Amino acid sequence: MKESSVRNSIGSYESRYKDNRPLNILGIDISKMELGRYNLFEVSIFLQGSYLNPFDPQEIDVEGIFEDQYGNQYRVPGFFYQEYKRELKNDYEYLVPVGDPYFKIRFSPINIGSYKFFIKVKDKTGREVSSDKYTIYVKESEKPGYIRVSEKNWRYFKFDNGRQFLPIGANICWATSKGTYDYDVWLPKCAENGGNYFRVWLGPSWATFALERESVKEYDLKNAWKLDYVLNLAEKLNMYIMFCFDSYNELRYQKEGAYPYWEHTPHYEKNGGPLKEPKDFWTNNEMIKYYKNKLRYIVARYGYSTNVFAWEFWNEVDIISPTAFVIGEVKKWHEDMAKYLNSIDPWKHLITTSFAFSPGKPEIDSISGLNFVQTHIYKSNRYIDALLSLIAYKEKYRKPHLVGEFGLDAGGNDLWVDPNGYVIHNAIWTTILSGASGTAMSWWWDNHIHPNNLYFHYRALADFVKDINFLEEKFERLTNYKFNVYNREIKVIGLQGKKYILLWLYNAKEAYQYKKDIPNMDSSKFLGSIELLIKPPIKVIYYDTYRGEKIKELDLDKNVIPIIEFERDLAIKIELLGEGE
Repeated sequence: MKESSVRNSIGSYESRYKDNRPLNILGIDISKMELGRYNLFEVSIFLQGSYLNPFDPQEIDVEGIFEDQYGNQYRVPGFFYQEYKRELKNDYEYLVPVGDPYFKIRFSPINIGSYKFFIKVKDKTGREVSSDKYTIYVKESEKPGYIRVSEKNWRYFKFDNGRQFLPIGANICWATSKGTYDYDVWLPKCAENGGNYFRVWLGPSWATFALERESVKEYDLKNAWKLDYVLNLAEKLNMYIMFCFDSYNELRYQKEGAYPYWEHTPHYEKNGGPLKEPKDFWTNNEMIKYYKNKLRYIVARYGYSTNVFAWEFWNEVDIISPTAFVIGEVKKWHEDMAKYLNSIDPWKHLITTSFAFSPGKPEIDSISGLNFVQTHIYKSNRYIDALLSLIAYKEKYRKPHLVGEFGLDAGGNDLWVDPNGYVIHNAIWTTILSGASGTAMSWWWDNHIHPNNLYFHYRALADFVKDINFLEEKFERLTNYKFNVYNREIKVIGLQGKKYILLWLYNAKEAYQYKKDIPNMDSSKFLGSIELLIKPPIKVIYYDTYRGEKIKELDLDKNVIPIIEFERDLAIKIELLGEGE
């Protein structure tokens, strides 16, 4: 094997893992012959062949062909794999190879019953070999399946089994030098406090899980293994991940500022890539080929997992170099890549992309192949109103809307301005109670949420909504109400459904004040009332949005609800007990 990767004299890319032997399957290791529905079925394939690059299916194409008892066929690409063991030394994660690299197939059955399968391999000489045929048996499991857009309510997500998925969490895009050991600490804290979602980046090349660390033509097997580890940990904790493939930094010149990385990216021809300029990314045929190869590798390695929530093409694609953001080309690229990704993904994971410009780009957000829209917003002034406006604006797409990044500003001042996490608190309650598909996802996980132990904000919200079926409620934003409040500037955000009304009330003068202690609640005093267009009787439960506790519970035979005294904010859950409400 070569010690480095080079381009040979005729222009083909030679990987350090190249082989030049006659094609032959030397052995197959099948993990199990019986498994539960939606669980991992894995095959290890030991082979030799004639190929320069095991990451390029034109050089060596490994495929698993599965057929269920109903005649449905699933073609699953294989991928090149290296096993590692991890060690932590002086706060730095080291990965030590275990054995030699080989190929794998990962498959997850979506139906119960029997499946027949075989492995087919073709190398660059055109020679093709196949394995024997095998049969596996699939029984029912407790797994809920993959995440989809609900057909009952386009605002929200659901699992295959019909159960809702309401994303609650934050960005946890990369780690410190501790690598996966950081996730061993962060993820359990999130899960313990009601979190079920996080986002990771697979680029730029400096990121913890970057696949294209040195080249767009082969992938970093250490970083790929780290992502395996974190995905397995997420599955144990019932957490779901959005995989963001690329970020604007990769196609932004250093002279343009805002964390640029073009001159160092493996896409650039001076670093061995196919591109002379960032603008070529969308149309360069060689780049398109290698990008599709990357998508194929990601689907092959991680697509089996029900804990993959969604694929995200770009982080803030609109702030690549201005010379590269040609809207027609970017739109066509997203259309083509969404179609291709969906065609090679047997499990049909959701697909999205994101923008720095909070209103997004209608030309791209409206693409049918993108299943939900996002908002990234960093705003220090009146951000509650801004969130409400953006959520209302993007309803025109009739797609779920996730606030994928949120903070006071993109420069990282949140932790100094807001040590108690009031900004995070306000944003997550605003989004859930105004019709977004999940919480606003804070960007500051490693320097704010974790060191300041702000997870409790998520716990309180998760407890408040845990018994609410957002899919069945047919929620609409609360618009018909009448306030009767004494000497306070109180505002309300809420959802009105078939059985429940959910309200979040906040003091507009206090909401944007941060250097204060966590407030206490006083249920013995009232500051006014809110009158709703509902039919009593009703049950009213008042919640402490910081401690996640019921403060008071009332049974009322009227539609005027008393508002108990609060300093910053208060949540109220109203259960409609009458008929025909």
